[in-house]
Amino acid sequence: MNTENIQTWNDMIRGFLQSKQDAEEEKYLKNTLIKSVAKSYEEKRYFGKQDLKDFFDPKKNKKEESQTSLEFQRDKYFKMQQFTQKPKNINWSEIQFNYQKKYEALQKKYEATLWLEDAAANAASVSFATHVVKLTHSKIDSPSFLDQIDTRKPAYLTTSTLKEKIIDGAVAGNQYAPIFQFLELELQGKKLAPEFENENNTILEPFASNEAQLLTWNNGFKQALVAGNLATHPLSKQIYFPVKQGTGNSSTHYHLLCQVTSSSLAQTMYEAFFDADQKNVKKAYDKNVFASNNKVSFPGRAHLSVTASNHSNASQLNGKRGGKLYLLSAQPPVWQSQLKPPIYSKSWFDRGIPLAAVKEDITYLRDFLLRFEYLGLSTKDPKRRRWIDRWVNRIISNVLLFAEAIQNLPAGWSDNSEIKLKPEQRYFLDPYRADAAFRNNRKTTDWQSTVCSDFAYWLNRKLSGKDKKFTPQREHTRLWRSLMKQPLRESSDMIDAALGSQEEKA
Repeated sequence: MNTENIQTWNDMIRGFLQSKQDAEEEKYLKNTLIKSVAKSYEEKRYFGKQDLKDFFDPKKNKKEESQTSLEFQRDKYFKMQQFTQKPKNINWSEIQFNYQKKYEALQKKYEATLWLEDAAANAASVSFATHVVKLTHSKIDSPSFLDQIDTRKPAYLTTSTLKEKIIDGAVAGNQYAPIFQFLELELQGKKLAPEFENENNTILEPFASNEAQLLTWNNGFKQALVAGNLATHPLSKQIYFPVKQGTGNSSTHYHLLCQVTSSSLAQTMYEAFFDADQKNVKKAYDKNVFASNNKVSFPGRAHLSVTASNHSNASQLNGKRGGKLYLLSAQPPVWQSQLKPPIYSKSWFDRGIPLAAVKEDITYLRDFLLRFEYLGLSTKDPKRRRWIDRWVNRIISNVLLFAEAIQNLPAGWSDNSEIKLKPEQRYFLDPYRADAAFRNNRKTTDWQSTVCSDFAYWLNRKLSGKDKKFTPQREHTRLWRSLMKQPLRESSDMIDAALGSQEEKA
């Protein structure tokens, strides 16, 4: 519903009801009427004609930008009736009768006075909440609650730490969801729900038959704003927390704590995970093209499914999240021993990257390559190639992260008579070493190609594993080298820029 040019609550409410009616009519046309006709055409093998098949194919027959969804489905319905070829088992008179009957029923259902009468009577089944008990179990009927506490502790992420709390709608059943949506209507920066705190408001006066009905409606909608008495439930998650240890014959005292999920906090996290700008950044990242914003990632993220198919039964925001609560990784950081320069190894890759940091991505990549072993590397398939690129790029990111730690050791550590590290890797890992001969060789030697080859060799060994089930081919080695080439060059360019700045200051 477009609310930009609406100036009065009267128009806002009528527009809301009309949008609900239109949505139900569009759903009936699409999922019931047109779908059943398409099934008859398919069963009678009329889809041999491409134009008929395309007409019922939602991927090929799409609405125009100027059309609403309802206008598009109505247009399909009327065009359907003009077809010269029609299966004999379709009773068009019955279809038209049922559509007319449905249309009249929807008009009656969304007639303003009747709808408001029913909605006001059931408004107590709706509540505004930050914490929704149904997210723990859908059969819990205890009241949800609205957290209005402002106390914050910097060490904890709580609902109170949110700058703007996203208020959820808890409903006794999804059939009451439109009542919450009605109360959420907003006009010129003011929401409808708070207006019913004043029982004598006249917003609904144009729809009421008399003052008594208006007062009844106002009192009914006010019930959605009344907080229910807090109560636990047998299906709630409960924790007995000791507050006083008993001695001798005395018993231990406990507080009974009930965990209630913060839907407001869950929704804030969800919107951060699926931010529209980040989607564009990730698309650019996958295509290896420039993006002006930084890429934000949440490694190790998991989700918990909290409802069955009808997610809005728990709450309105839960419906938007697809019935999922997203969890951040609470794993401890990877333990690193005291960082030492890799003097005594010929190749830093052998021991420089902790296995725990790359194990998951290497495992996924190895399993994938084993699955498509007989299809080669499958790089010709764009979808498979994207998966391969994603895992390898994540491995490369970790490799360069640990390399950066070595690069930040005191410069010149590679100037050691006992060093075994190959020269190309010295140029890679000790870039700030000051002696002129070293810097000149670093500038004139193609050390990056050797580092890319060393990386490819190391990755192939990891992918082969102890069981040697996977045997790397030349195609694998070439791909690992090519994927490493660009990130390594970018990292080197940043270091060169820093070195240039140092030389200018000197």
